[in-house]
Amino acid sequence: MQTKVIVLYKLKQGVSLDQYREWSLRVDQRLTPAQPTVNRFEPYVIVGGEGGGGQFAVFEDLEVESWEAWQKTLSSDEMKPVVEGCPLVADESSLMVFYGHRIV
Repeated sequence: MQTKVIVLYKLKQGVSLDQYREWSLRVDQRLTPAQPTVNRFEPYVIVGGEGGGGQFAVFEDLEVESWEAWQKTLSSDEMKPVVEGCPLVADESSLMVFYGHRIV
């Protein structure tokens, strides 16, 4: 069953939105959607929100084969530049990941 994954995080202190965007376009948006277990990958800059939403800078909206397949993908050699590069631009302490299935 297809799984939706939502990832939220702040930018690492000292990293500008332009620096993040450059990394996202060059690395994350090139490699992540190319993985066979990823059906869709869309990163967004958060520009507003209610109820505390302003505590995050980015959310990523993914549709993947399954949570288990996604976890294996993250540990693959192909995703190494993403996994190793993300802590350089994202505040890991703010990272929140949710996954689930559509209610039908």
